[in-house]
Amino acid sequence: MNFAEIIFLFIIAVTMGGAATAVLAGSVVYAIMGLVVTMFGVAALYVYLNSPFVALMQILIYVGAVTVLIAFAVMLVGPLYRRPKEWTTAGKFGAALGVALVSLLLFVRFVTETFPRAGAPSFEMTTKDIGRLFFDDLVLPFELISLLIVVAILGAIMLALFARGNK
Repeated sequence: MNFAEIIFLFIIAVTMGGAATAVLAGSVVYAIMGLVVTMFGVAALYVYLNSPFVALMQILIYVGAVTVLIAFAVMLVGPLYRRPKEWTTAGKFGAALGVALVSLLLFVRFVTETFPRAGAPSFEMTTKDIGRLFFDDLVLPFELISLLIVVAILGAIMLALFARGNK
């Protein structure tokens, strides 16, 4: 196993750990932090796959906008529920950890069998070509993403107003 494979496995482990934290956390704040770690892990996978533009868009859109939007919505709405039950039994945590480890092993096996190590064709598109594609051919989907973020912010504000009783 060479150094690049060790880095790849580390990135996968961090991403899966963040995803497990996002799903299994007893607190919404910890779940958001797990989501941030997961999104950074996905961006690191894009860097590993030699797609720096897609990695930066991942960080910009998902880590920078969507996660901040979720945190903003949580802060505006406030506690609408009582504190959920903590995971006190070790069986549930052990089962979740087992599922995560089996998923990780299956994913690593899938990647090593699917993608060849040598002789893979190179990707001939540059970052400039991808940017030109976004702003020439894909302007409408790019603007719809920004519209989706604005609607989500307005929805968070409306939820906060209804939760406080200001109708």
